[in-house]
Amino acid sequence: MTKFRVLVVDDEPLARAAVAGIVKADPDVDALAECGDGLAAREAIERDRPDIVFLDIEMPGLDGLRLADGLPPGGPVVVFTTAYSQYAAQAFDVAATDYVLKPFSRERLLASLARAKRRVRERRLGQLASEIADGAGEAPDYLTRLSLKLGDRTLVVSEDDVIWVEAQDYCVMVHSTRGRHLLRASLASFEARLDPARFVRAHRAAVVNVAHVRELVDRDGLLLVLSDGSEVGVSRARRPQVEALLSSRRFGSARPRNEPTALR
Repeated sequence: MTKFRVLVVDDEPLARAAVAGIVKADPDVDALAECGDGLAAREAIERDRPDIVFLDIEMPGLDGLRLADGLPPGGPVVVFTTAYSQYAAQAFDVAATDYVLKPFSRERLLASLARAKRRVRERRLGQLASEIADGAGEAPDYLTRLSLKLGDRTLVVSEDDVIWVEAQDYCVMVHSTRGRHLLRASLASFEARLDPARFVRAHRAAVVNVAHVRELVDRDGLLLVLSDGSEVGVSRARRPQVEALLSSRRFGSARPRNEPTALR
């Protein structure tokens, strides 16, 4: 039987206890830990590598959205538990599996736990399939082109032509050398189909093709100037990953404000 490690994060002890009390009764949960703030949760995630995190949003120090945005690919499945509905779009931009509003019923939280467990099982199966494919010498099946229906025509956009992708509610806007294209998909699901050696998440609502980065500007944080003139900011949590990928492609370091570096 598949077992799961779960972390519950909430700065309110009663709310944390309510989630933990329901979760620990599930026979599939063999390890349960609790944290009262985002900084402690980040350390616990790095140390214990839980499969599922039930995460509050408004917390002192490090809020839940910033914590989730900084998680590496393949990190825990995240379920947000919050009293505020206005963060839902941002939550799904950082690949949340569910968004549970307080106060919640036992049935609602159990349904969310079941959804999270399914997501973990799917990941494990996908990882196993990837390991088998790697052993057989098969390359990952990343997106190479987009086929877009425009009335009675089909526009084919290659991966090379994609400049950047931004989340827009429950869709993504693909900015390419051939225009802008709105697709019904989450940013997380679209990003999963892109080659991570070429595309990088700049912040929770934008993925950038590093081949189209033309300038780096350090303007109260890292700013990417792209080939279409767009300027995309980089979050603090994502900056090390972005700089590492740019460095691997031998791009220059960011210049201070008003001293942009041209990339060729």
